[in-house]
Amino acid sequence: MDNKKTGYNAMDGGNINYEHAERQVNDRCIELVDGNLFDPLAPDPSLMTLEVIAAALANNTRFAGQAKSFYSIAQHSVLVGALSPQDMAAQRCALLHDADECFGLPDLPTPVKPHMPDYVAAQKRIGAAVDGRYGISEDDHKRTKPADRQALLIEKHALKNPRNAGYWNVWSAGVEMPSWVRIDPLPPEASMELILSAMDRVFEMDLPISPEWLSSLDGFDVDPEFELTPMA
Repeated sequence: MDNKKTGYNAMDGGNINYEHAERQVNDRCIELVDGNLFDPLAPDPSLMTLEVIAAALANNTRFAGQAKSFYSIAQHSVLVGALSPQDMAAQRCALLHDADECFGLPDLPTPVKPHMPDYVAAQKRIGAAVDGRYGISEDDHKRTKPADRQALLIEKHALKNPRNAGYWNVWSAGVEMPSWVRIDPLPPEASMELILSAMDRVFEMDLPISPEWLSSLDGFDVDPEFELTPMA
């Protein structure tokens, strides 16, 4: 048998169809949900579709999985959108602010990042590729960062052990937890529906993740008396 021609690999115990590979395979590539092969160390923006990003956001968790229940980065991203400025530049940034975690280099817990600079630098290159494709600026990130920190407080209250208040004060200094919204964690499938719906609203319809829209969704408990005061 001509293994090279058939693609048979006895070590893998089966056939590999090389005819459908769309780009050169190397030992750094991962397969994305749409079947494309992606090199995390040489990120290709053309492969960073919203559908691919949504799948990773929906299937990965906040707090490195160390939470009382499954809580996706997708649901976190929608919450950040609702807490962010309501202009479309900020909204696009809010939904994609963690997209650098979607392409083979999952996020590190914040306390660990200073000890792994090469990993962090590689992840930043992925983030820069996402930002370039979707027109997100550094200023957009700065404007949505307060919302990211507010979301952290809401999520910590719902998902983490209350005994480490001093530890969390380090990460939340100067930030007040919004009182108008709480989370009801969604499983991966519902998280996927949520983030795709939010992406359609922001990227296709040019509408923000407003508290009113959020109140119509599973996964969030919104105070009906709340009146939006947009962030600067």
